[in-house]
Amino acid sequence: MSFSFGAVVVTYFPTDGQLTNLHSLAQSCPRLCVVDNTPEVGDWHRALIDAEIPVLHNGNRGGIAGAFNCGIVELEARGVELFFLLDQDSELPPGYFDAMCQAAVAARDRKHDRGTGDAGESEEGAAFLIGPLVHDTNLDALIPQFGLEGKRVYQFDLRKPFTEPLVRCAFLISSGSLISRAAWARIGRFDERYVIDHVDTDYCMRALHCDVPIYLNPHVVLQHQIGDLQAKSLFGWKIYVINYSAVRRYYIARNALDLSLAHVRAFPAILFINVYTLKQILPMLIFERDRLRKCIALMVGLFDGLLGRLGGIREARPRMSKYLSRSG
Repeated sequence: MSFSFGAVVVTYFPTDGQLTNLHSLAQSCPRLCVVDNTPEVGDWHRALIDAEIPVLHNGNRGGIAGAFNCGIVELEARGVELFFLLDQDSELPPGYFDAMCQAAVAARDRKHDRGTGDAGESEEGAAFLIGPLVHDTNLDALIPQFGLEGKRVYQFDLRKPFTEPLVRCAFLISSGSLISRAAWARIGRFDERYVIDHVDTDYCMRALHCDVPIYLNPHVVLQHQIGDLQAKSLFGWKIYVINYSAVRRYYIARNALDLSLAHVRAFPAILFINVYTLKQILPMLIFERDRLRKCIALMVGLFDGLLGRLGGIREARPRMSKYLSRSG
């Protein structure tokens, strides 16, 4: 038996090309829900609605987490069993939905074959998360993927071909991933206190705590641009500068540290997510503009992460938000 599926696409000041892509996407995914995080309602909403593509204006409430929650609730009300999460700039390969739905059938059958389902799943179905391999178009390389053995996290060797249709893994990025209805019921909503960065990391950690398996479908590759990376040379070494805004630096540092403190006892390897924060400091100090503001953002983010001070920065720290949001 196949699944009914739908997709949540989150938009934020979409370009004309991205809007055209939404119309094309609706041809392969009839149950499409566009959640717009742009602060003001756009004129383009009417064109999508006229094409029978639902558009929900979220206005960035709860950031990307709020948009996911808003869209999934809408799809759930329409009887959808698999919720796909997509960014406005994600490029789907041909047959993407079919291949991912086949992986979902394999995940469901695997759970049933092993007798790991429980009474709650008999009504809701099997609980699982599945994501594709992701090819970063900036780096022209697959992003690293990690597996989990007990409390040990290890990195997959992506140079070797995968022989299994599904591979248990530890983390997924949200773009291109799917959540089964049973997983959504068990794990719950995305945590809107994180707003944007590490929202997907938090969801994966909560899935592991709830014994919801996370799978990688290594036979589907999604083209995706992660940030705006630029390659720079430093004494002959190639390093990458992502040039995030000061506000994003705040969220990255704060959320990574808060997640680490929340989950380190159960999964000590979660500490490694802070390495990304640290690795970006030197390139930021050498190559980026507005360095002082970004350094302050990092320090305040680390302080708030230690204190567990979460939520949108406009509400949590109004004065700091105004300072960090100024143009350099």
